[in-house]
Amino acid sequence: MLKNFGYDGVYKDGDISVNLLLENPLEHNLDATELAFSVKVGARNAGTVTPRLEDFTFYIMDEVNNLHNTGIAPYLGNIPEDDEPVQIPDGIIHTSFKHDFLFQDLRIAFYYRHFKQITIIELKH
Repeated sequence: MLKNFGYDGVYKDGDISVNLLLENPLEHNLDATELAFSVKVGARNAGTVTPRLEDFTFYIMDEVNNLHNTGIAPYLGNIPEDDEPVQIPDGIIHTSFKHDFLFQDLRIAFYYRHFKQITIIELKH
């Protein structure tokens, strides 16, 4: 299962942060052939407009810089019942797995409405 690779990525600047983590699609009622990432967005300073997931469009970027559309689903997971503080994701981005997604250089690109540009997040494991 891809989750064992622990793919994740973070984008941070002076205004916002975007955190991504590869998830098991079956835990989110998605088909096993889907790639699924949990997403958490947040403001980095008090003067920034608080970002909402609806302000973003996410894409998978493959080895040759092609962008592949993703869907966004609400996060429906269970909150752990232990004492550990947990960041609850804002949602799950997902897309059908394609053979051209090579994982040496898989990236997530996002368009944030307030930036009006595409930003790329390198995924690492």
